[in-house]
This record gives sequence, C-alpha cells and structure tokens, in this order.
Amino acid sequence: MLGRGHRGAGLKKLMKKLRFPLATVATLVMVGACSGDGTSDGGSGSESSGGPPGPPPKVVDILADTNRDGYVTPDDNAGEEQWGPAQGAAFLANLDDDNGDGIVDGEDGVVNVTPDNDADRYDLAPLVINAWPEAPDGAVAWLTITDELAARNVRIFKSLADGSYQLVAGSDGPCGFGGDENCAQLLYAASFTAEEVRQGVSLGVEAKRLVGMTEPHTNQPYPWNGMLTVKFEMFASDGTPIVTDDNPTDGVDWLQMRVAPWILFGNLTTTTDTVFSSNYYQEFVSGIDQAFAASAPNVFYRKIQSNEWQDQWTEDFFQTGYASVPWADGLVHGMRIAIPRPWGRPPNNADSYNYMPMRFLEQYHRHQDSAALQVYLKDQSGDSFDSYGNHDLIPAHTNGDKNFPYGRIIYGSGVLPETKAFYEAQRVQAPAVTVDTSWLIVGHVDEAFSYVPANTERGWKLFVGSPDLAISMLEKWKADGNGAQQMFVGKNWQGGKSAAISIDEVLADPDLMSWAAEGQAKIDTMLAIVKAEVGLADDEIIEIPYLFEKEGNYGMVAYNPGTSNAMVFDNLIIHPDPFGPSINGQDGFKKDLIDRLGSPANNLGKDGQGLQVHFTDDWRGYHILLGEVHCGSNQEGPPQADIKWWEAAK
Repeated sequence: MLGRGHRGAGLKKLMKKLRFPLATVATLVMVGACSGDGTSDGGSGSESSGGPPGPPPKVVDILADTNRDGYVTPDDNAGEEQWGPAQGAAFLANLDDDNGDGIVDGEDGVVNVTPDNDADRYDLAPLVINAWPEAPDGAVAWLTITDELAARNVRIFKSLADGSYQLVAGSDGPCGFGGDENCAQLLYAASFTAEEVRQGVSLGVEAKRLVGMTEPHTNQPYPWNGMLTVKFEMFASDGTPIVTDDNPTDGVDWLQMRVAPWILFGNLTTTTDTVFSSNYYQEFVSGIDQAFAASAPNVFYRKIQSNEWQDQWTEDFFQTGYASVPWADGLVHGMRIAIPRPWGRPPNNADSYNYMPMRFLEQYHRHQDSAALQVYLKDQSGDSFDSYGNHDLIPAHTNGDKNFPYGRIIYGSGVLPETKAFYEAQRVQAPAVTVDTSWLIVGHVDEAFSYVPANTERGWKLFVGSPDLAISMLEKWKADGNGAQQMFVGKNWQGGKSAAISIDEVLADPDLMSWAAEGQAKIDTMLAIVKAEVGLADDEIIEIPYLFEKEGNYGMVAYNPGTSNAMVFDNLIIHPDPFGPSINGQDGFKKDLIDRLGSPANNLGKDGQGLQVHFTDDWRGYHILLGEVHCGSNQEGPPQADIKWWEAAK
C-alpha cells in the first residue's frame, strides 16, 4: 500500500466505544424519541398536570447528523431542511476499496460487510427513520430523492437484520456520468411499511462520485452540485397523507445533505504521517532518512521501488488530498484521495495505458480509507503544466472581507480545463490564484514559492526564490576576498562536464547576470499577484537565494539548486544541498539558510524559534534533470479534524 491506509488508533478506540454502525444509531434515535419527555420535532406526549395522558404524538421523522456532533438524535431536527454553514449533514463519495477486491466501493453495488471487515459501513452517512410506535396499520412511508441528478449520483442503503444492506434509493451502475444513461438500477423513492416505521429504520448514504467531474461527451462539468434533498412522508391505508404533530400542514419532513469536497493537502497540513519519494538515488534518500530520523522519527517514509513505478518525480505524478465528514468527540472520518497526472512516461514502444499514473494509484493507493480519482478526460493529455508541482495550496488567510480558512489553491500556466473546473467545484479552497509560470522550462509554481509555519498572526510566511539576493551575497563574498572560491565542487553537469565555478566567474558571466535579472522580474510579477490576493506584508516574505539560467528557447530553470523548492513538514524543512562556495570554512548558502531560517531571526516555526533545517543531495537525481527536493517527494495523511469545511460559508 502506498500510504498506511488505516484510521488512527484513537479513532479505532472511539468506534469500538460508540459502536457507530447504523443499526446502533437507530437505537440512539429511538431512545430519544420514545422515552424521557416523549418529544420529537415539536410534538409532545407528556402527561399534563391535571388530566389523563394525551394521545401519543404523530411523528413522521427522518434524521441525519444535522448538528454535526457525530450522533443522530432528535436534536438534529433543527434546520435539517436547508444545508448551511451552521447546520447540515454531510456524506462521502465512497471512492476507496475497503474489502480489497479491486472495485471502488461506490461502484460495486453493495455495502461490503463481513465478520472480519466492516469498514465500508463507516463510509455511509447515517440516515434514520425515527421510530413511531403508534404508526397505524396499513400505512406506508415514502422516502423520495427530489432531484434526478442527485438520484443518479447517490445511493441509499437500508440496514437489514442480518447485518447486510439493501439498495433502496438512488442508482447503481455508471449512469449520471460520462454520457452513459443506462442504470443497472435507478430508484427515486423507497417505501417502508408501518411495522418498519414502528421499529425505526437505519439507512446509509454514499455518493458515487465527487462534484466537479467533467463529462467526456460534453467537456463540461457534470451539473450535479453535490446536494441531496429528500422528503419523507407517510400515507394511511386509504392513500391520504398523514398530517403529523411535527409537520401539521402536509406531514412532509424535509432533509438536505451535501457531499464532502476534495481538499488539497498543503505544507501546513497538521496530520501528515507519510512522505514519499522514489528509491532511485541513494544520496537523495539518505538525506531524507537522516532528516526524519533527527526531527520527525514517527513519520513513515515510503520509498517507491523501481519495479513499482519508474518515475522519480513523486510530487508531479500524483496529487494528495482527502475528503471528510464530522464524527463524534470532535473527530472526523473520511479517506485520503490521490489524483493522478494525465500523462505517464512509457518506455519506447510500450503500451502507454499501463504507464499512466492512475495504474500506479489503483494498485498502491486504493485500499481501506484511501482512494484514487481520475479528473482528466483523456489519457496522455496535458503537459508539464499538469504535473502537480504546478498546483499548490496557499495556507489559510484573510484579506479584507475575504476569508479562506482552509487555504486557497494556486496554480501556474497551462492547466487542463477539467482540472480547473474540478478545483472550483470543491468550493472550499476556491477561487484559485493563478500566476504565470510559462517562462520556466518545467513551468511549475513550486520552482519559485513555498510556505512555512511562523509564529505570527497569519501563522505562516512565504518563501520566494530570489536571484537578486543570490547576487548580492556573491558580490559581498567577492568583496571580502572570496572571489576565487568555487561553487558546485565535485559535481558534474549532464554529459560529465565539471560544474565547479568560482564566484568571480559567476559574477563575470553576462548571460547568468542577464538571466538573473529576467528571472527576478518574472518572480516579482508572480509575487505581486500573491501579495495582492493574500494581503501579504513585506515581513511575511522570506527571500531564498538562487540564480536562474536559460536553456535555449525552452525557458528558465534554477542554475544553482533551487532551495525554495523544499519539503516542508511541521517545523522541519529539507532543502536541496546548495553546494555553495566555502566562506570561512562553511558553505555560504547553507550557513545563510540555517542562520535565517533555523533561528528566531524571522519568527519561523510554530514557536517562532526557527525551523529544523536539513539538506539532502539532489544534484544527480533531480537538479541537473530540472527539479529539486519538492519535485521528488510527496506527503499525505488522514483527514484533519481542524479542517471543518462544512463551517465555511461556501
């Protein structure tokens, strides 16, 4: 498995304590409705102080976790008819493979429950028909999905006495997406007998897909907005509606739910437990091993072997994120969801299909609580702009009256339309910030920007690549008598030519100086956009020194290792080794980064005392191949409990 794919130990203990399966949720609701003061949804069956007991309330009631406390009780009736920031139940797109049969759980037509593995039931959001013990003989209750698009994208199951589940509403099969109108089953409504209503019925809701997916036959996003509205009503044996105490006008109980969006991981994600890279280059891997052993020993380092996948650009060929819903005790439940790049790197004359990154994710990332989702329309489409080094997350920020509590997606030039549409449809981290990266050979936003924690009101600062700073440092070292000191000692360019070059030679190279000025101007343009969108002040920006060079007509790339292109995890940062000149016996670029980033000088790190600064040698495996540490690594973790997307007013 690519990630760990398990729920955390605390969540496992909580599930055992709560016994949250749907049948038990129904019991919780029945206790709340049929004991104590006997009230539900406004009805009253309590004795008056001076007379005989009144008649039991007529209650036709459907419930979900509207108040988002992880339980389904009559308290959830308040506001259930309209989903909003303050109330409304959420449900998951069931994209993982809990039973490991190779079929996405939301596509297999069943709920996978066995004595050894009942994980799939937890991916269903509880929907409960509240027990009404006095339901009259011959009455029939109906649950109706009111919108055709929702019916084609949602499935509602009934929990049976033997522990299995029956599909009672919604659809099975591919209908509702991709132009395929053939449903194996499509049910807009489900009926329930009076006896079932007397006992209460446990149901579960899942989606078959996320919002924002684009249809191949129209190249337009599928129009379902992720909302599910159901009405619940009951009819007497003669067909007349039963008007109830809680709904005295027409007896109809309305409920609205929303499918959880996909949320992009970023540098400040607090739950990261797994980092990835290929195992190709031992120098690179050893540096990451050492950094995590020293500063984050509990993080699992997943080294992708060459026989698993032959692409060392681990950040680029898949994007990590997750979806989550509220759970009990302030926790969340959900799944990791990785998105593959739309193109692969097949060897000569190989079948390109088998080298699509989606094949890798299907094998190594689709398992319990871990999923893979294809957003693009066509295999081998797009280009380098559609690698995920060009897609990142600006952390949480407020700018004037605009608030982005869960961050905001940023991407550079050339991104496929269907990917843009998917990001916008998730809403929580939209609208995206866009910058021009077309001046770069690789064209990725992470070649210039990164984000690190800081002990400030905003909680983070922006790293920006700075050719100007690199030149000013080189000029100072030259003025101090170090002009003959060489950079890149012992390193070679592709083809074997020595990369060693003195400070004097760098500063005297007109091309390098011209390219530095041009690169700085391009970065300044990108930075101006981010500053305006985020409201960043100058002291929230940390310049990171490295030069750029131009390769013919292809564009620019970092000349010395681009140290802004780093792996950030909590207070830990792993830079590419800059192989800078020796100044007073120390690598001048390394010392600068350690002094500025690893000390309290810039208030970095969660406590403001600095980051834990590490370096790894990425020269042979990445730098001379046009990338750096961030390009060659990736990270993920389970859903974050502090990301309560349902509270965002979006």
